[in-house]
Amino acid sequence: MVSASSLLLLPSSVRDLASCVVADVAACTTPASTLTSSSAGSTSSLSVTVSYRATAILPGRHLRLTWTRSPLGPTLSFYPSASAPAVHLRRRKGTRSVSLEDFESGVGNGAGGPGSCSQVVVFWDLTAARYDASSPEPHSGYYFVAVAGDEVVLAVGDLAAEFVEDKFPEAAAALSLPVARRERVVAPDQAAMHTARRVRFAEGGPEHEVSVGCSGGGGDGAEEELWVSVDGKRAVQARQPRLNFRGNQTVFVDGDPVDVMWDLHGWWFRKPPVGCAVVMLRARSALESRLWLEEEEAAAAPGFSLVVQAFKSRFDDLSSSAHR
Repeated sequence: MVSASSLLLLPSSVRDLASCVVADVAACTTPASTLTSSSAGSTSSLSVTVSYRATAILPGRHLRLTWTRSPLGPTLSFYPSASAPAVHLRRRKGTRSVSLEDFESGVGNGAGGPGSCSQVVVFWDLTAARYDASSPEPHSGYYFVAVAGDEVVLAVGDLAAEFVEDKFPEAAAALSLPVARRERVVAPDQAAMHTARRVRFAEGGPEHEVSVGCSGGGGDGAEEELWVSVDGKRAVQARQPRLNFRGNQTVFVDGDPVDVMWDLHGWWFRKPPVGCAVVMLRARSALESRLWLEEEEAAAAPGFSLVVQAFKSRFDDLSSSAHR
């Protein structure tokens, strides 16, 4: 069930959303040769980053996986914390030890309590992974497992449970539900973009399909509007977003509040590849008073967050900018 509250415009809060997500736009400009899609006109993902809350042996830590397009196909990077540099897993299958002592002090280096651990061993197998044409993230045929000490702290993929049962028979596969998801997509249509994903806003809650779209401004007379739909029902519809290019609205999904925030300034007023639209949905409890948290804080918040960053650019625009 989806219902909406009254629209409240908080430009400064929503500007924080855009600045924290768009700050590293330069790193997302990708050569045209790496962008492929089997269906013309479809929105294609450049990268997908998913954050997971680690188990108790790594207190307060979030583990992140980033799936990215590359000239050799989809690639995987692992982040042992929200602020740690990427550990690039270049092979399709392998094992690697990752030290936690090089990252933020007091977490995972012996200072986190009796159950803390100083390193994580990761196992992955993408040799049989299957992908949709529009995304570098596999939907089946793979596993990624992280082990700290004697505990499985992260298990992702449909083959993860089988791998854990075979490799670590005394350990149970961790229930690895995402707490945050960020997608960077490129819209082949200069005047419109549309993307849809299935997410869970609450642990143990039902799965919902979230669609984000923006249209108009292409000189074809189409009405300018931004919309966000949940399970096919319009939860947010902002007309003339060229004037209301920053805003926020609270909707209720399954009776719980979900904040929807958007910043379309780059989409309307900046040239590619810098120009982009940023839309965020973040579930929160009714007791939370802050509309927006910094990205790292958002990942640590109880509610799930989804950030969609859409580039209004042709593939050749991204290619030329990558060589400047």
